[in-house]
Amino acid sequence: MAMRKDPEKSVDVPPTGSRNPDPITDAPGSHPVETGIGAAVGGLASGAAIGSVAGPVGTAIGAAVGAIAGGYAGKGVGELIDPTTEDNWLRENFHSRDYAKGSSYETYQPAYDYARSCEATCADRPYEEVESDLRAGWDKTEHAANLSWDQARPAMKDVHHYRAANRFATESADRYESRPFAEIEKDLRASWDKTKHAASMSWDKAKDVVRDAYERTIPLREERLKVTKRPVEAGSVDIRKEVITEDKTITVPVEREEIVIERHAASGQAVQGGMKGAGAEEIRVPLRKEEVEIGKETVVTEEVSVGKRTVHGTEKASGTVRKEELKVDKHGDVDIKDRR
Repeated sequence: MAMRKDPEKSVDVPPTGSRNPDPITDAPGSHPVETGIGAAVGGLASGAAIGSVAGPVGTAIGAAVGAIAGGYAGKGVGELIDPTTEDNWLRENFHSRDYAKGSSYETYQPAYDYARSCEATCADRPYEEVESDLRAGWDKTEHAANLSWDQARPAMKDVHHYRAANRFATESADRYESRPFAEIEKDLRASWDKTKHAASMSWDKAKDVVRDAYERTIPLREERLKVTKRPVEAGSVDIRKEVITEDKTITVPVEREEIVIERHAASGQAVQGGMKGAGAEEIRVPLRKEEVEIGKETVVTEEVSVGKRTVHGTEKASGTVRKEELKVDKHGDVDIKDRR
C-alpha cells in the first residue's frame, strides 16, 4: 500500500523546515513553536479562566501557564494517534461503508483530512456537538464543490469515532497499567458506555479500535498474489472427410482347367479292320479358366466419435509483492524483548 505524504507548511515559522515527520509515513508532526500557537486556542482560554480569580495580573499569569499546559496537551493529542494506523484502518474499512459504494478511497480523502484538522476543537466532544461547526467549515473549503456535505458527513464521522475510541484506549492503558485486554474488556465496555461517544458509537463498533490502540499493536502487512482464471479460446479443430486415391494390388486365387493325359500299356491283342487314314479319330475337350474382373463396393471401415475433455495442468504466475517488516531503533540504554 502506497503511503501518502502530507504537504509541507505553506508558511514557515521558526524553527524552519519539516514538521517533525512521522518515521513511518513521513506525515508532519509539530514544532515547539507550533505547539505554542496551538496553545493559544485551548491553553489561553482555560488558563485565563483559572487566573481570573486573581484579577488582571492573575489572568495574564494564568493564561501563560495555561498556554504551556495546553500546548503540551495539544501536542499529545495531535501525535497520540499514529497517522499510519489510522489511515490503514480507514482504508481497510472503507469498502464496508454504505457511502463508499461506487467510489474510491481517494474521493473521500479530503473529508478524512478535514476531520483530522479539526482535532483541536473537536477532541473529546461527541460528534453531534461538533457537526454544525464541521459543516460550516467544510462548505468553505475547495473540496465542497466536488463532495457535498451530505456525502462528506459519514466519512468525517468515521474519523471522529476512530479518534474517540483511540483516545479512550490510550487513557485506559494508563489507568489499568496495561493489563491484558481480555482481562479488562468488561470493565472497558462499562466505561465506554458511560462516555459521551457511546450514544453514536456502540461498544461493538468501537471494540476493535480500542483493542488495537490499547495493546499498541502495529499490524505488519504483506501483499500476496491473487490469481484468477478465465476461460479463453485456445484454438479450434476442424474435422472433415477427404477422398484420397491410391493404387492397390491384391492377390486373388483363380482356377483354370488343364488336360490330363494318362497312358496305360495295352494287352497287344490284334484288332479288326486295320488302321484308318490320318486324323480319322479326334477328341476336342473344352478347357475353362477363371478371369479376374475388378469392381468396387463401398463399405464402412471405421466410425469416429468427436468430443471434448478437460485436462489438468499447471502454469506459473509471477509478480512483485511488498511486505512490511518491523524496524526497531533504540535510543539510550534500553532493553527490548521481542516475543513471537
